[in-house]
Parts: sequence; C-alpha cells; structure tokens
Amino acid sequence: MHAEPAAMELMFTIAHRLSLAVGCFTALAAAGCSGRDTGATAARGKPLAPVKVIAFDEARAVLEGIATGTVVGTVVQNPFEYGARSIAVLHALAEGKTDTIPEDKFINVPARVVLADGSRKEFAGAAVVPVATFQAELEQLLAGTPSAATGNGPEYAFITNGVADFWTIGKAGAEKAAADLGVKVSVIMPSSITDQTRKIEDLLTRGTAGIAISPINPANQGEVLAKAAAATNLITHDSDAPESPRRVYIGMDNYEAGLVCGKLVRDALTDGGKVMLFIGRLDQDNSQRRRQGCIDGILGREPDPSRRDDPGTVVTSDDGKYTVLGTMTDQFDRAKAKANAEDALLRHPDIAAMVGLFEYNPPLILEALERAGRLAGPTAK
Repeated sequence: MHAEPAAMELMFTIAHRLSLAVGCFTALAAAGCSGRDTGATAARGKPLAPVKVIAFDEARAVLEGIATGTVVGTVVQNPFEYGARSIAVLHALAEGKTDTIPEDKFINVPARVVLADGSRKEFAGAAVVPVATFQAELEQLLAGTPSAATGNGPEYAFITNGVADFWTIGKAGAEKAAADLGVKVSVIMPSSITDQTRKIEDLLTRGTAGIAISPINPANQGEVLAKAAAATNLITHDSDAPESPRRVYIGMDNYEAGLVCGKLVRDALTDGGKVMLFIGRLDQDNSQRRRQGCIDGILGREPDPSRRDDPGTVVTSDDGKYTVLGTMTDQFDRAKAKANAEDALLRHPDIAAMVGLFEYNPPLILEALERAGRLAGPTAK
C-alpha cells in the first residue's frame, strides 16, 4: 500500500465521509444511518439480506470465511508454482535449454476452486479442493521453504506487481527452486509502476542472468521490457505482456479463471441478483481478462476473451436475472478498497453478492459486511 501525504489522506477521509453522508441520505433516506450501520436496514427498519462473498486467491480471512460459511468459495492461483517454475525456466534458458518453452509460449498453471467440503470434485472445469485440505497444503509448502537462496550459481530476479501475502507465497516458491538448483534469486516487490520500472533498470545496470516479472502496466512499459529482453532472458508470470519480446508466460488463463469465478457467483445466486466487482486496477493484462471472464460467467454469456465491458457500465443478463453493477478499483490502496465496499452497500442496499478479484479485496469486503451486519452464513448478525 502506498504511503500518502497527510494532507491527501485528510482530504480523502473528508471526501469519503461526505460520500457516506450523501449515500445515506439518498439511498437509505428512510432507513437511517447510525455510526455503525452502512446498510443493514432498509426502509422502515426492515433488515436487508446477507450479502454473498465470492473471492479470488487464498487470503487467510477468505479461507476462514469458507470454513465458517461467510464466503461461498474462492478461485485460487498457485503463486508458489509461479515462483518455482520462473526460476527453473530462467535457469534452463541461461544454460541454453529451450525445450522448456512451449510453442505457444504459455506454461499453464491451472486455477483451482476452494470450497467448504469435498462434495464436488470439479466446478466449471476447475478442480475443487476442500478448504481444510488446501490450508494444510499451503502450510506444508511454506514450512519447507528456505529463508533465503544463497547458492553459488547465477542470480535471477523474480519481480512481483506489488506487496501482498500472495507474493510471500510466490517468494517461497522462487527461493525453494533456487535452493534446489544451487542458484541465487532476488525477490523484488515494487510499490508502483515507477518503482517497478526503476528496479528493472537497476537490475540491467548491475547485470542479471534473467528476469521473471509480473508487469504492472505492460502497455506503458513496452520500452523497458524490450530493453530487458535484449539484455537478458525475460519471462512473465502471473500477468502477461503479450506484445513484449518475453520468452514465455507462466500462469493461468485469467479469462478462463474469471469465467469460473463468475459461474461460482451464478451458482450461489440461484434466484439471480445484483453483483458488484472489486479489483485493484485494470492496467494489468491479468486484471482485465479476469474481470471480463467473471462478468461473462455471471451473465451466462458465450465466452469471448476479446470482449470488453466498460467498468462503469451496468450490464444485465439476457434473462434479466443477473446484473453486474460495475467494477470498483482502488489502485492498491487498502483504505480506498474498504471504502469502495462500504459505498457499494450504501448505494445498492439490494446488492446480493460482492466479488473481490485481487487477494486483499475479499477480506476488506468482509470487514465492511461485518460492520453493516450483512455477513452471510452462521456468523451473520
């Protein structure tokens, strides 16, 4: 999360409180707006329905929510494998071995779905893992990881697109692979696109045997990515830069994973309903594709990865049952992310589901719902 100057933080706080006040007056004029209530009652005090939460990634609060029933389920990637495979591929390329690169330059690490139990073996083509099994698997992976990779071989760089628990798992995978191969790895977690670009430049100045990167904004990083690819082996992971000269992309098909997430929403809302999406930013290739897949899955559309719905446009399924109210972004600002969830509850008191598409979004959605008294499951108030 980026540190903001005090003045900017004060302005944001004032603006957000004004927004909450206006939202309460316009959207819930007859409902009242207490200091704690952000949408728990409708007109004349009638309680509003609990809101279902569908998630992406494996935040601790999400896994606990699946176990207790406050979260429907989550679509998970495999950041440990992203890290491990990135270092393995870079090392193979450094040794002149190109047979690890598929013809389509895509190494698929399939997404999975984590649900409360194992009554389903698969969902929408993705493997299902019971939450208890997944938690144990994750703990085992992290427990067996070296704290640092200090081999005598060449040094590779594993660059993330931000700072998050998700990337702590990716770091563990990269360090495990480096230890196994007897090489060094530098794990870099930049705070912004400017910081990420600067870190690439620094690596090229001092020299590196290879770079694996999740580009923050590939459309605006074309020059530095091309420079990196000309100087060393460059691959992408998690989020691709398909127009760059990278050697290969390691990750999942984000559109397909988004479709699975959208179908999970649709499955949870058998009677239909209104849905809001939350995501960090839409500059990245993975976020664009993931979001669109989710929308198409919710609306029951024929899959089309080239489709692009405007983030601020309300879209409804052909049968009129499902409505996606929009996509709220926060630019990796956690305070803004939580404010987005609170605002959505105020402005759409009849909202049926909220979908967090970046790892930190669902936990903040859960906090907003708990404050509003609208958590689903046995802990709902």
